Amino acid sequence: MSLSYAVERLYQAGWKPDHSSLQRLPDGRAYPTIASIQNEFAAAGLRLSVKPNPAFKCAHATWAPLGETLDAGHLPDDRHGTVVGSSEPEAAVYALAQFLMSHQAQPLVPA
Repeated sequence: MSLSYAVERLYQAGWKPDHSSLQRLPDGRAYPTIASIQNEFAAAGLRLSVKPNPAFKCAHATWAPLGETLDAGHLPDDRHGTVVGSSEPEAAVYALAQFLMSHQAQPLVPA
């Protein structure tokens, strides 16, 4: 996977670049910063952790409800998930894309 692919998935999930904290790919497509992605998860009542894994030269992003222990091994559902990317921005963008795709039929409101 690449950051470009993660951004493409984010756009496919219906995300629109209306944030003040944006970064841009070389082709000009905008995507949110890690901090703004974490804010989007927080607005939905979730915590997103993005951590590098130097041993495998990758990063993983894990989300769960606020106040719940983050567990990368938790089975994915509408409030939990983990994704892996080659970098922290890629993992965060892909996490948001996955989250938005899983909630397209549901509003993003805290549980």
